[in-house]
Amino acid sequence: IYNEYQWLNTEGDGNQNITTLEFRAPLLEGKLQFRVKARYLDINADVNDDGNDDLNDSGFGDTDIRFLTVPYLDMAKKRAIAVGLEVFFDTASEDVLGSGATSLGPQVFAVFFKPFDGLFDLVSPAYQHKFSIDEDDDRGKVHQGLFDFYFLKMSGDKQRWLLINPTFVLDYENNEEFLLVDVETGTMLDKFFGTKGHSVYLRPGIQAGHDRPADGSVECGYKIIW
Repeated sequence: IYNEYQWLNTEGDGNQNITTLEFRAPLLEGKLQFRVKARYLDINADVNDDGNDDLNDSGFGDTDIRFLTVPYLDMAKKRAIAVGLEVFFDTASEDVLGSGATSLGPQVFAVFFKPFDGLFDLVSPAYQHKFSIDEDDDRGKVHQGLFDFYFLKMSGDKQRWLLINPTFVLDYENNEEFLLVDVETGTMLDKFFGTKGHSVYLRPGIQAGHDRPADGSVECGYKIIW
């Protein structure tokens, strides 16, 4: 479970709070990973800078599921390829809280272990192509490309980590583009509380570009792996 607070890129003051519940499970004896995300949002925004909140809504957002598999893994050469399919469902309780569309998002990851002479434990460039297959009557199509880059560094005892995640978003439908850069730091909690697979993390982020939906964000989360 994790919570993200965003400072929106609006003419007046604007913010959005997103609480996400995420669950992952292996399928087919670990050959396939299943993931589901459900969200609750609260948004307040003065879009026109007139001192009034043009947006003031809260409720459930869109839900998505993903199936991911690793068709190629060569530890001798320290590389792998993962492919997945994400499905985004139009489940938002209010129009402003979701995309108003059901979309598909096939994705591919290239994974490199211990690259740059071990400077990072893992580096993974990825691409997702997201497109809608059904839209509400008064909503536009979704057609986006997301270029992700993950740079992961673990501590020597594997109890702490640092993740740098720049993402470049191309909105083909609306001819818009922007950049997100998140930096995540986290730690395992088991040696402190005697638990197994428990961890916490903090993930601040900034966005750049005229079309960015937000100026920045901060996310904190709690994970349990069993």
